[in-house]
Amino acid sequence: ASRKRSFYVFALNLIESIRDYYEDANITLVCEEWMVDERAEELTDKVIHCNDHYRAKLWGMAQSPYDITMYVDADMECEHEDIRLVYDQLGDYDVMFSALTDDRSYVYAERDFDTPEGKRKFTLCGGVCLYDMSKPIVREFMDDWWELTRKQMGNEWWPEGYADSLKSWDQFSLWWLVEKDPKYKDLKVGIFDDDLRWNYYNALNPVLNYPKDPVVLRHYSCGLDKDGYIV
Repeated sequence: ASRKRSFYVFALNLIESIRDYYEDANITLVCEEWMVDERAEELTDKVIHCNDHYRAKLWGMAQSPYDITMYVDADMECEHEDIRLVYDQLGDYDVMFSALTDDRSYVYAERDFDTPEGKRKFTLCGGVCLYDMSKPIVREFMDDWWELTRKQMGNEWWPEGYADSLKSWDQFSLWWLVEKDPKYKDLKVGIFDDDLRWNYYNALNPVLNYPKDPVVLRHYSCGLDKDGYIV
């Protein structure tokens, strides 16, 4: 939770909802120091202070104190007991995401983009991420994802032939590392089984897009008053 106090309040709601189904979960909250009150100390096992960068969440992901970590965006809510089973999804993968697919494209702000080699698409969504920090390659990947995002947003790095509008998306830095950086050619990247269960975007039409089994994590990115001061 960075920049806006509303994200801190959303995060506390998320944590409470996780504990409703997974009382003894190990939970770390990443937020700015000025946001923290007694509720964070009561609900979490650890609080890590970040700065006010727009994508400080990526820095926070790289600071995980756990071997196996499930990152969850602050503006989500847990609504099913299968949250306890999420770590079983990882298997032999290094990192796992939910997918950006053609049939869900009506809710994406920007997915298709031009490159010097032709048209490409974002295929990985960073709203949730399951990853194994016990592996050095994953630790390096998380550090590099944050650093590359910081540089692209700060106009310190940008590849020739790509639209400037892509600079605001951490999906682009994710795409670049996975698809273009030879350092990560052997990184095992997976998609959650029945992935909408783990990142069900509230703008999706449930008639068109719904998981086979009940939603575990619902994502309220669309429609929230992210600028409001909520207590």
